[in-house]
Amino acid sequence: MEIGVLGFTGSKNIGDYIQTKAVIDILKTQNIKILDREKLNNYKGNRIKTIVNGWFMESPENWPPSNNIDPLFISFHINPSVKESFISQDSIDYFKKHEPIGCRDYYTRDLLIENGINAYFSSCVTLGIERKNYLEKQPEGIIVIGAFDRLKPFLDYKSSSKFLLSIFRYPLKFFNYQIKLYKFNKHLKRQNFKIKNFDQITKKPIDSHAKGLELAENMLQKIAESKIIITSRIHAALPALAMGLKVIFINEGLEHSNHKMRLSGLKNYFNTVCLNDFFMINLDTIQIMENHMIYIKKINQLINKFKV
Repeated sequence: MEIGVLGFTGSKNIGDYIQTKAVIDILKTQNIKILDREKLNNYKGNRIKTIVNGWFMESPENWPPSNNIDPLFISFHINPSVKESFISQDSIDYFKKHEPIGCRDYYTRDLLIENGINAYFSSCVTLGIERKNYLEKQPEGIIVIGAFDRLKPFLDYKSSSKFLLSIFRYPLKFFNYQIKLYKFNKHLKRQNFKIKNFDQITKKPIDSHAKGLELAENMLQKIAESKIIITSRIHAALPALAMGLKVIFINEGLEHSNHKMRLSGLKNYFNTVCLNDFFMINLDTIQIMENHMIYIKKINQLINKFKV
């Protein structure tokens, strides 16, 4: 029987497909169909067991999924900006039909419990990624993946007022970003490590599931071949943690509630610091964190039991 996993064509974030790849690795089967996360309501094929995980969603009007999808909810996150769509009566009825709901973070778990749904904290499927599957050469050095991505200024086109406000704020935000990036890079150059950089955000939208998986595999290889990771990206930090790297998570620019909710229950897995605290860290003596380990076995058991 085919097993469904989720992808998201149109994304510019390789992290979406890191989550897809993590589920595929756990399933250990070739009989997989990738369904688009944003279009689950339109699925009209044969009934299919599907692992429903990840960040939901860009198009909340497309929720809940088709009745032809038999879901296992694991590592599920609700975007706080669209939470109302997920606590509508139709959505609550859907969740109750498929509970318990395994949630990636405390925020999602608590939101569902408050609305009478049986939910629990499952942590993230990416904690099941194994280094041996991606390691092609001896690990060395530090890999930096988007350490200050959240500080990059951008123009907000959602409305005319937001656009004008973003234009007004752009120069100061750009200056702040450049200064912090300069100090960070200057500090890194003084360290006795080879430094590698990788961008988790693509310039163009990912146009196919095959391309998304290819990009994810390449990123996981880069992480596997490193000893330390410095990042502000959850789906760079979690796979690195799973692979046994030393993880430094930079929380600059993550003050918005959407970011805080995504990190609830996860940020204690790594060394989480602001830039000034980062300057005080001795990179040689960072500890490899292991308080995430208790979730890996359960995630694997649930997914493999579901696919039978």
